Amino acid sequence: MQARMLLCCCIGLFLYSTIGEGSSFSSPLLTETDFQAHFNLGIEQKSKSEFKKAKESFQKALDIARKNKDGKNESETLIQMALLQWIQGEFAQSDERLKEASSVAERLDLKGLKERVLAFMTINQLYKEGKQFNSDDQFDDSIQKLEEAIAEAKRIHSPDHEMRCLRVLSLPYWRKEDLGKFHSLNQAALKIARELNNKTDEGRCLFNIGLYYSEVEDYSQALRHYEEALTLARELNNINDEALCLNNISEIYIFLGNYDRALKFMDNVLKIDRQLQDFAYVAMDLNNIGVTHRKMGLISKKTEDFKKAKDSLLECLELSKKNNYTETEINALNNLGTVFLDLKDYSSSLNYFNQALEKAKKTENKKEVSNILINIGVAHVEQEDHQGAVGFLQEAINLSSEQEMANILWEAHYEIGNAYLRQKNYEKALYSYKKAITLIEDIRSRINLEELKASYLGSDKRIEPYHGVVDVFCKLSHSDPERNFFSEAFSYVERSKARAFLDSLIVAQINLSQGVDKKLLNQEESLMKEISNLNLKLLIPDLKQTEADDINYQISAKEQGLESVRRQIRMSSPAFANIRDPQIISLQEAQALLPDNQTAFFEYSLGKTQSYAFVISKNNLKAITLPRYQEIQKMVKDYLQIISDKDTANFQLGHTLFETLVLAGLNDQIKNLIISPDGILHYLPFEALNTCPEENPSWLIQSFKISYVPSITVYREILQQERGPSKPHLNVLAFGDPYFGPQEEQSPTELLKNFTLASVSNLYRLKHSGEEVDRISSIFKNKKVDIYKRQEATEDRLKKLNLETYKIIHFATHGLINDKLPDRSSIALSMTESSMEDGFLQMREIFNLKLNSDLVTLSACQTGLGRFIRGEGLVGLSRAFFYAGASTTLISLWPVHDQTSSQLMGRF
Repeated sequence: MQARMLLCCCIGLFLYSTIGEGSSFSSPLLTETDFQAHFNLGIEQKSKSEFKKAKESFQKALDIARKNKDGKNESETLIQMALLQWIQGEFAQSDERLKEASSVAERLDLKGLKERVLAFMTINQLYKEGKQFNSDDQFDDSIQKLEEAIAEAKRIHSPDHEMRCLRVLSLPYWRKEDLGKFHSLNQAALKIARELNNKTDEGRCLFNIGLYYSEVEDYSQALRHYEEALTLARELNNINDEALCLNNISEIYIFLGNYDRALKFMDNVLKIDRQLQDFAYVAMDLNNIGVTHRKMGLISKKTEDFKKAKDSLLECLELSKKNNYTETEINALNNLGTVFLDLKDYSSSLNYFNQALEKAKKTENKKEVSNILINIGVAHVEQEDHQGAVGFLQEAINLSSEQEMANILWEAHYEIGNAYLRQKNYEKALYSYKKAITLIEDIRSRINLEELKASYLGSDKRIEPYHGVVDVFCKLSHSDPERNFFSEAFSYVERSKARAFLDSLIVAQINLSQGVDKKLLNQEESLMKEISNLNLKLLIPDLKQTEADDINYQISAKEQGLESVRRQIRMSSPAFANIRDPQIISLQEAQALLPDNQTAFFEYSLGKTQSYAFVISKNNLKAITLPRYQEIQKMVKDYLQIISDKDTANFQLGHTLFETLVLAGLNDQIKNLIISPDGILHYLPFEALNTCPEENPSWLIQSFKISYVPSITVYREILQQERGPSKPHLNVLAFGDPYFGPQEEQSPTELLKNFTLASVSNLYRLKHSGEEVDRISSIFKNKKVDIYKRQEATEDRLKKLNLETYKIIHFATHGLINDKLPDRSSIALSMTESSMEDGFLQMREIFNLKLNSDLVTLSACQTGLGRFIRGEGLVGLSRAFFYAGASTTLISLWPVHDQTSSQLMGRF
């Protein structure tokens, strides 16, 4: 991928207006007052970045000055027009205006004006020479000319010239890879641009600062600056700058592993660039789209994704060759090589890599050379040429280390670790894997939203160095049983699991809003309300599809804005800046959490080449070797189909899974299992494993109590989570049998048909859910219970209650799961005309609730599902309730029948 450099874009000419010319009647002489009115208006409009209006005002002032034969006013106006054109990149026109001003000042011998015009012309010339030297790769000469221009601008007190020259001066420093100077120059230019209210240059400075943060791998700051620049570009209707911002935002989302969001941005960019017929950028867009589809294919394993990747990259390659876009051509060749590598076509893969390497070396682009060398190394590892692989990978490490490129270095260290592991050189493999993990965690620590942290760690093989370390430690334990290798392996399993969830639990315990600008907090609240109001519009009967599409587009934009505001809140929050890093639990601490010898943790780590189960009891740690991930995945998928079919009678596969996953870790004492799943095991109900090899099944739940934790460190954090000042004094809060409108009983209401990616397309009344909450109420008849049904079971009601006073909170309703956009996952509550809410308690809203409950029960369909992220697990409603303060959640992995669910919940 290529980061687009924002250069000085020229803007089209505007037509000048004239006054009185060609009139068939005479006009009165316009006075000095008339001149000053138009001149001052032009100055004001210029300060507001209303450049077209300013040009018109200055033109009117110029016409008056010429008509009155006032040379001083004429010259002053020409200077302002020249400056305005220079700001807009119309350099030739600016020079012409200065020549006109110089001629007038010379004729009338206006000494002061002559000096100013000469200074402006000098700056213009130095600026042009500086830009040309930069284009010719003569960076020192470019710097010298631009510094002279800045000195002259300061001498004559022209902040417009100083600001533009500062920004352009940053470009040769970028090319020289002096990132610190590039950053400081753009910060200085940004300060002046804001003082001048020059929104165009402000946006471009913000964009360049975003480039800096992206290059130093501070992706939260990069996103913040790109988003601010994007807002300004859209405000000014500058589609060139808009495309630049969208492109670089999409690149960050690719890197962070949020591929669906990245593709949305890139589709917009490609549309704009095709419209502008900017084929250089079209080629870049096609390259980035190809990369994204390839990365999606690595997760989905779908041939369709790899085909889309190949098609986009081949189109990019053809366009780049045709137009001599060398840098983009190198990218396309390298990325095509990775696609063929994924498809196991090693000959084609190496052919593309070697072409890319030859061209990259000629351009002396060390970053691209490093990338290509890593890919060639991987190809050699895949073909069992480990010695050759080490040579290529070590060369990549040496080059990347010179440039301090952590986002490349981690992969080089990981792949060289794989080569050493296959050579059974465990010491070097362990060193390389640990080095990769250190680099990954350093980058991850600079991302300040848990969702982005999760997708970063869960994408692009970043979880695999942890599996590599675990594998090495477990192999070493066989050769040296006396060493505590299993304990160290357990530590790395914990470091790889549910890290974003762990971070969110730490964040939940602080007040992010304290010390934060009230405007940001109000903006967050306002965006939440706007999203809710837009959701209400989607519920309008007979809404046209075009209207629904427009509303959904607006919702997406508001959601992106909300994420941006929340990122800014965290960046400016003193409490967040001082947040403690969550400590990963040790084996001894994990054992101390166990209440007795009857309880054991079963923690799983599913790797590409080898998997493990770590069974932790009060006084022992046992590591069990399991099949590789793909084999376990197939067994689990097949068994899920079996237990989903009510006519199935053969549960032998369930017994095989029991023997594979559980049996070796059991002893006569263990009765309670606390399971920390990994990968596909998040979807497996261990309760339904078959413990009996005979024809009649016996379920694991019949012999053991079973519960689940994302990781043991998270379990510790939930147990230690700070509670409110007092214990809950009410027993139960229950919402059931919500009201979904007048048509809910005749037929399912198609309320959700316009909700994109919703898990269900309609809502229908759940009559038995009312009986369910009544039954629960009767169980606690001598206790304090609050039950809300039908029109009373509203979102407004829930948000007005003091939820910290309830031990148990129970929802008996529909659950809407969105595995693409988990923030939209929600609990459906009553929808009444008088309600101020949309009736969907969304995950983003649950995060803002304050609970103090021992249990939250989500008695609805598939409430345990959500977006699956490698290493993180299922991100959905359950996690939001933990964040809000719940100790335990009861969830379902399946569609739930209304009446059956009612009976089950009463028994529970």
